[in-house]
Amino acid sequence: MDALRLNAAEQTAAAPTTDFSTVVGQGLSHLDGRLQAADAATQALASGQNVPVHEVMIAMEQARMELTFAVEVRNRLFESYQELARMQL
Repeated sequence: MDALRLNAAEQTAAAPTTDFSTVVGQGLSHLDGRLQAADAATQALASGQNVPVHEVMIAMEQARMELTFAVEVRNRLFESYQELARMQL
């Protein structure tokens, strides 16, 4: 039993810590890539290139879903900040 606790403590100590700003930055970078991919696919289809319509629709839907998720995360963070600002110390 002690060996399991020691092993769990070693894994916790060895786990890399990730800064919140790094996670947000990576998420926004990924979102930007999805939006650019959807835009490029749409432009390729509009310019007459041989791009399957279903691939364009999939790229657009993925970008829309990720943007919706990012907006919801932003809204929740803002609501949390407002709640903290209203607290009396």
